[in-house]
Amino acid sequence: MNNNPVQQKADSIDYDYENDSLFLYTKGMGYKQSLNLDNIIVDFDDKYQIKGVEILGASEKFGVSKFELRKPEEIKIYLEISENVVELSVNLTLERRNRHVPKVISVTGLNESNIPSGKMALSC
Repeated sequence: MNNNPVQQKADSIDYDYENDSLFLYTKGMGYKQSLNLDNIIVDFDDKYQIKGVEILGASEKFGVSKFELRKPEEIKIYLEISENVVELSVNLTLERRNRHVPKVISVTGLNESNIPSGKMALSC
């Protein structure tokens, strides 16, 4: 497996305040398959590159208020897939009282969908 992740830049971040759903996505990519890891849904294109990521219950997962999620400073998503295991890390930076506050979610699950091994990153 290559140690350097395949880097993608997301076009947009969208936060649904009412449903507490944070969505990061890239426009213009086809869709092949989704993977759900503890209510974090990763969408892949036909080449198994990350098309988008939706985090359900985002404020609770990050331990922040819904208000703070309306304008995140930066999001970086790292995904490492092996034959049996999928590891996901979501790094979020928020601004709170003129300070940058980092928050991280890490999730591990089984590769039950037989997604090809590799390392990927998506940022916005």
